[in-house]
Amino acid sequence: VEKLITKSFRRLLDKGIHRGFITYEELGKSLGKRHFSQDNVEKAFLHIFDKKVCLVEKKSDYRLSKKKEVTSLIEKSKDVDKSDDPIRMYLREMGGVELLSREGEIAIAKRIEAGKDYILNGLFQSPLTAQKVFEWKEKLDENKLLVREIIDIDSSYDEVETGDENEQKNLKKNKQNEKR
Repeated sequence: VEKLITKSFRRLLDKGIHRGFITYEELGKSLGKRHFSQDNVEKAFLHIFDKKVCLVEKKSDYRLSKKKEVTSLIEKSKDVDKSDDPIRMYLREMGGVELLSREGEIAIAKRIEAGKDYILNGLFQSPLTAQKVFEWKEKLDENKLLVREIIDIDSSYDEVETGDENEQKNLKKNKQNEKR
C-alpha cells in the first residue's frame, strides 16, 4: 500500500469514503502548502478515484448529482421495456456505464506510461537484450543484416507519407474552393 501524502489527507480520504465525496477546497487544505505540488495532487487524485470518491466544487453539487442519478434510475426503471434484442440490451447496459472524467483519464494514461517505462527498463537491464543488440551490431558491421530487418522503417515512413498526402489533398481542395 502506497504511503498517503499527509495524515490530514488520510483523514479526509476516510471521511470522503464515508460521505461519498470530497470538495476541492478540502483537498487543498488537507495537502497544505508544504505538500501542495503537482505530483502530490496527482497522487491524491489517484487515491480518491481508486476509492470511488467524487471530487466536487461544493457539497451541494454532490447532492444535486445524487438526486439526478436517483431520478434517472427511477425513470429508467419505468421506461424499461422487456426486450430480447441483444443490441438494445447492450446499448441499455452501456448507457448506464459511467464515463471517465478528465482527471480519471489522465490518471489511467499515467499508469499506462509508468507500466511501459517499467517494462522497457526491465527489458533493457536484461543480459539477453544486450547480447542480441551486440549480435545485431556485429551483423550490421559485416553487412549481413540491414537496419530495416531490425526496425520496421517502412510502416513508420508510410504513416508520415500518408499524412503528407492528406495535407496536399486538403490544400488542393482549399484552392479549388477559393477559385469558386
